[in-house]
Amino acid sequence: MRNLLLTTLFIFCAVFAHAQGFYVQPGVSYLTSATSEILGPKVGNALTPGSEVNGTLSGSYGGGLGLDLGIGYMLSRNFGIDLGVSYVLGSDVLTEEATQGSDFDRSYATNRRLTLSPAFIVDAGSETLSPFARFGIIAPVAGQTNGLRESNNGTLVVGELINFLYPDGVDKFEAASIAKGKPTLGFTAAFGLRYQLNEKISILGSIGYTGLRIHRNTYEVTRADVTLPDGSTESVLPVLSLGGAYAYTEYFEEVDAQALTAHQAAAGDNYGSKDFPAWETDQGVSFSTLNISLGARFSF
Repeated sequence: MRNLLLTTLFIFCAVFAHAQGFYVQPGVSYLTSATSEILGPKVGNALTPGSEVNGTLSGSYGGGLGLDLGIGYMLSRNFGIDLGVSYVLGSDVLTEEATQGSDFDRSYATNRRLTLSPAFIVDAGSETLSPFARFGIIAPVAGQTNGLRESNNGTLVVGELINFLYPDGVDKFEAASIAKGKPTLGFTAAFGLRYQLNEKISILGSIGYTGLRIHRNTYEVTRADVTLPDGSTESVLPVLSLGGAYAYTEYFEEVDAQALTAHQAAAGDNYGSKDFPAWETDQGVSFSTLNISLGARFSF
C-alpha cells in the first residue's frame, strides 16, 4: 500500500512540475458517520443483575470538521488530477456507556488526522455552472485518537475491586488514552457543482463518501486518576492490570499463544508496560464518512 501511494504521489509531482496551469483549492468539509458499525456496549441498570438493559453504540470514528487544501491541474477542459490535503478535527464519539440511575461510566474517542488524497477529476467543462466528480484514494499520514473515560461511580469501572482499594469510596474516575493506527489506504468519491466567478476564481460545493478503515497499532493509557471524598486525587495507573486493563498495548492481526505465554513470562509484573506491551488482536475500526464540502478554486 505504501509503494502504491508513493508511486501515485510521484506521478502527480512529475505532472505538476511540467504543468503550466495550476489551481489551488482551499475549503472546509463537514464529515459525519457513514456506517452503523458497532463501537461498543450501552448498558442500563448495569449494577442490577438480571435487570440490565443491553444495547450498542454504533457509528464511525471519522466524523468532524475538515480543513482542506487541493493542488491540481486540468489536463484538458474535462479531465484533471488533484492532490488533496486535509486536516480533520474529529468530533467526540461516545464509544461505551454504562449507567445505574444517575451514576455513569462513559468513554469517548476524538480523532485528529492528516490525510493525503490523490484523485482524478471529471468536469463537464461548462462556462458558468459546471457539474464535476472526483475519484481517488486516501491515506492518513499522521494523527491519533484521543480517548477519555469518566465515571462518577468506580464500581461501574472495575467492579467491587474499587471498594477493596478505596473503602471510603471515590467521587470520580477519569482516564485518558492515545491510540495510533497502522498505515492504510481508503477510497473517496465526490460529486458537486463548480460556479465560475471570473477567469481565475470559482466556487465549489460537493457531497461525497470516504471509505476508510484503520487498524490499531498501539494504545497507551496516559493517565488514570480517582478523586477521593476529601477532594484529593490519586493516580491508579499502576494498578490498572488488576482490573484487566493495561497501560500500554500493541496490536496484531494474530497473536500466537505460545509466543504470548513466553512474552508474559519474560515480562513478569511489567506485562502491559512500554518495555513489555500487552498483546492483542485488532480487526480495525471504521472511519468512513459522508462529506459536505465547500471551497474556492484559484487558477494560475
